[in-house]
Amino acid sequence: MTDQLEEIKSKIDIVSFISEYIPLKRAGRNFKVLCPFHTEKTPVSPERQIWHCFGCGRGGDIFGFLMQIENLEFPEALQILAKRAGVKLVTSWEASERAKLKEKIFKVNHLASEFYHYLLTSHRSGKQALDYVLGRGVSKKSIETFSLGWAPNLWDCLTRFLTKKGFPLLDLETAGLVVKSEGSHYDRFRGRLMFTLRDHRGNVVGFAGRTLEPKASEAKYINTPETPIYIKGNVLYGLDVTREAIKKEDKSIIVEGEFDLISSFQAGVANVVAIKGSALTEGQVGLLKRFTQNISLALDTDLAGDEAARRGIEIADSAGFSIKVVKLPQGKDPDECIKASPSLWQKAVAGAVPIFDYFLDSAVARFDRQTAEGKRKIGDEIIPILSKISNPIVQSHYLSKLANLLSVSEEVLAAAAKKIAKEEEVGVSSQIVSLSTQASRKELLEEQLLSLILQGEDPAELISNDKWQISNEFFQGARRKIFEKLQDFLKKGKKFKIGEFAKILPAELVPTVDRAYLVDLGKILDDKKLFNRELEKTTLEIKKIFLKKRLLSSAEKMKQIGRKRKELTILTKEYRQAAAELKKCQANE
Repeated sequence: MTDQLEEIKSKIDIVSFISEYIPLKRAGRNFKVLCPFHTEKTPVSPERQIWHCFGCGRGGDIFGFLMQIENLEFPEALQILAKRAGVKLVTSWEASERAKLKEKIFKVNHLASEFYHYLLTSHRSGKQALDYVLGRGVSKKSIETFSLGWAPNLWDCLTRFLTKKGFPLLDLETAGLVVKSEGSHYDRFRGRLMFTLRDHRGNVVGFAGRTLEPKASEAKYINTPETPIYIKGNVLYGLDVTREAIKKEDKSIIVEGEFDLISSFQAGVANVVAIKGSALTEGQVGLLKRFTQNISLALDTDLAGDEAARRGIEIADSAGFSIKVVKLPQGKDPDECIKASPSLWQKAVAGAVPIFDYFLDSAVARFDRQTAEGKRKIGDEIIPILSKISNPIVQSHYLSKLANLLSVSEEVLAAAAKKIAKEEEVGVSSQIVSLSTQASRKELLEEQLLSLILQGEDPAELISNDKWQISNEFFQGARRKIFEKLQDFLKKGKKFKIGEFAKILPAELVPTVDRAYLVDLGKILDDKKLFNRELEKTTLEIKKIFLKKRLLSSAEKMKQIGRKRKELTILTKEYRQAAAELKKCQANE
């Protein structure tokens, strides 16, 4: 199996693979990508075929990337990548119980979707619902594309169908399709128009059911409860259909409901997703980031007055999105606007305004900026929003714009924004720091030196050059072992290749080498003078720390041996040599 894993990795380039999810940029010998799990830039190595984020600590090869970004277990990722690479697996890999359960739910959901769709399109029980859908302007083609369906108002219609197909009641209950009550089971969705919810890969993860009764006492919409494959905040309705249009336009229009999305799709604006609510979640933002960094919000809610919506905007802004707002010229939602005129919708989308301009315009329209009280109200609403802008240039732009609108000092507004930001930082744990900041200064210098050696043009020349006098004493722990292995490797006279070197290392040392090789050295690698200066500075700092440690050790030993003359003479000589070397190092600073 190990040979087949290596064969799969050799046939799928990690740079090309990751770029299908998120854009990469060349950075020296490596590539950089915005980490899909938070907002820090992450290096990807085409030579090592690995990635590693120094912020959140995640990393690995193509298998690890696919598992984390798609929330898969190893057997699932193996099957997908083997198929892509054209490798026929000779050994089966036993799926975990969790993976088996997920596969069961996918299958039962798929069958339920087909059942609901058949009842809507081909059975007399769905005629009223079909007339309703067609009457709302949904085409038959869209009914097929988005797998709309009908759940009849019967207690166990779906239950009987699926159990006859061999699915046990426990699986139906786990999938959220049936509800258990006092020892019996009944269908969760009854008398409802059904919207099939799929993940971006097209798997059916759940359903949303809409009642067609205008005076119904129950909720207008009900959704599949949380299951092993469905979390509402991680799903974007329609993305499986619209993802290519979003990539092509490099922009996604965000709407609230299913009808909004379908109407937009039919009106020619296909780069659209529905969030099924008024606020973007972290899961949805992370999903969108794979396809675009530009979004336009076309939500039913008043963004300025909706705290949840504003929180979603903050999440998107922190993730680096460019955010705009679509102002509807007619109707309360995109569906109504499109019914009035598809061209109005198209023009509104094209004319979307930046989100922070929208907030400013909204506040200025509602309060009198000519009075002190009006200015206070505008400031109270807008400054907290501007204080959360992640980009300092964008923040400065809007603080300046607000200052001009209110005819007040920009410095006053900047101070107010800074105060709000500081107040919100109170209580944030100072323990949340990256692994690198927890390390000692000596460890950081060792990591830097190892990175310089491994990424340098000629590691053999660096190690053998008397100018740098690099020895194993410069390193500790795993880094010392790596340096000693590197010395042995280079003695064979082979040209250094990181992949060949990694193969001879014990497995426990490989992650340390990979991290060092992925450190972004920026312009240092392109400028030999700059590289030599950085190498000299790093080796000098390590020498100073090493010599200070030797001085302290010698001084401590001198205290312990008392008046033993011979030993004292030797230690005194060692102390003076170390002190002289340290003085020489300090003179070279």
